[in-house]
Amino acid sequence: MKSKNALIDFLINPDCLKEFSLDDFDTFIKQSYSTGLVARVFHILTTNNLCSHVPKNLQWHFSSAHKVFLAHKFDVKNEVARIVAALKYVKVEPVFLKGTAYILANDSCHQGRLFADIDIFVDKKDITSTEEILRWNGWVANKLDEHDEKYYRDWMHEIPPMVNSKTNMTIDVHHNLIPLVSRIKLDSAKLKDRIESNKNDVKYLAPEDRVLHSAAHLLLDGEFEHGFRDVHDLYLLISESLLINKDFLELLRERAEQLGFELILYYCLMLQQRIFTLVIPDNYIVSLAAKIGSPVITSIVLDMFVTVIHPDTALKNSGKQRIYAQMLFIRSHWLKMPMYILIPHLFHKAFITPYIEWKKNKDLLSKIVKD
Repeated sequence: MKSKNALIDFLINPDCLKEFSLDDFDTFIKQSYSTGLVARVFHILTTNNLCSHVPKNLQWHFSSAHKVFLAHKFDVKNEVARIVAALKYVKVEPVFLKGTAYILANDSCHQGRLFADIDIFVDKKDITSTEEILRWNGWVANKLDEHDEKYYRDWMHEIPPMVNSKTNMTIDVHHNLIPLVSRIKLDSAKLKDRIESNKNDVKYLAPEDRVLHSAAHLLLDGEFEHGFRDVHDLYLLISESLLINKDFLELLRERAEQLGFELILYYCLMLQQRIFTLVIPDNYIVSLAAKIGSPVITSIVLDMFVTVIHPDTALKNSGKQRIYAQMLFIRSHWLKMPMYILIPHLFHKAFITPYIEWKKNKDLLSKIVKD
């Protein structure tokens, strides 16, 4: 066996690893690292009793990554406890999102997943008190220029990131799941009727909302460093939910209609079909496709997503991939902002921000020379 899709083949059917050649293992390890899935691969290997089929001189890649993941999971749980304890003082119960929610809900996709930020969702009326109590408890935000402050405060769905001065972990505080000025609108109040809790009464979104939020983040964020990992998160979330509830796809469609996320769900499921061959009824896809725009444009955009997030290391940073990534970046900003905001914002980030940084560094260097 020799495949440029070694990682995808393994994630669909782990037993195929038994037929891997040394070249396949080389590709497999490179793709696992490039997608950030080394620790998740270890979990799948152990769950399926496949570790002995990995050459002994290569097993350390996966076992070492697993140790890093366990330490990360421990740190995240401790940080969650600190956040919950801090916000109790202002009677705010945070709803944890994305990677942290997967841990709290014990979703299978949390296994081996590393992430930089802890994301929480609070009611917009509680943003000020949340920010203040976090600051009192040691979380600090970097000083931003006037444009970036306005970007977060007036246009976005979150306040500027805050860093715990003791643990150095970052928290993103959301009051919505997508930008306020986005072409796709979401009434955040609708999220409240699907909140779930674990045995410690720590809150997170319901499974269908975890899927839709993850898909929205992937399709609207414009950064694809962890794109393949995010698509696999969605594959596991959907597959696991279908085992629990055979009608989960219908529940997902109903929820997408309530939240105005039909386009996001369509791309999410088409990516699952294209990459992981997830079986989705044709009539289901047809009914979703009827509610979105041009099928030709949709197909082109889907092709670009598959190319940009594909784990094939030979494709990484190719001219085609760079062009597609840039086009998807522009598209994501077009969806997130109206043109009267987008054009000045891109101009500021492309020219004014670099000049401010250059001026700051120049002044700092001059001060050092004088001293």
